[in-house]
Amino acid sequence: MRRRKRHATIIATRFYKKKSSGGVLKQNQKLVILTVLLICGLILGALTDKKAVGTSAAPLREIVENYYQVKSEQSFLQNFLSTLGTESVYMGLALIFGVCAFGEPVLWLLPLIKGLGLGLISGYLYQQHAVTGLAYFSAVILLPSVIASASELFACKESILMTRDINRILLKKQNADGLEMFKLYFMRYAVLYGTILFSAVLSAFLTFAVGSKINLFSTV
Repeated sequence: MRRRKRHATIIATRFYKKKSSGGVLKQNQKLVILTVLLICGLILGALTDKKAVGTSAAPLREIVENYYQVKSEQSFLQNFLSTLGTESVYMGLALIFGVCAFGEPVLWLLPLIKGLGLGLISGYLYQQHAVTGLAYFSAVILLPSVIASASELFACKESILMTRDINRILLKKQNADGLEMFKLYFMRYAVLYGTILFSAVLSAFLTFAVGSKINLFSTV
């Protein structure tokens, strides 16, 4: 009860509070659940691609094939901007729904959608290109995707906490320093977006330096 009565500004500054081991575990529960949702999406996407056969799989496979074929022909800067744009969509959605009173359900779905996309891509590359596709995914896609996904998981967690703080203020009429809350919120996102920038640079570098040496599309 005492914790619920704390000022909303204190809630917004949770980053600076000293936590016991039990408190750290409790706060990380959201991150664990988000990670499980991402993994579930990854498995579901891979299985969906494996079961999709014939004409039902053709549109999806054509989209994936065209996307990575275009990436293999792009310059370093174009690859960077392409990856950055894709990852920015997830970050932007998490950022926006974090300041919505009813945004929490969407925030729980974002990791599932992200994992579903990665699963479809990995499943497709393996189904169509076997060992070569697996090598391409491991060498070019995997590491940047892990870095970007981790950043997006933390972003979803911060947004879930933010939307809950907003709901506490609206429903319980708590007084709060709204400016300070939003300042801390956007500062955290700035740090997380720096990680997204790094993953986009890494993705462009791997595509340009490693992906071009794996003749993934020459057999198509």
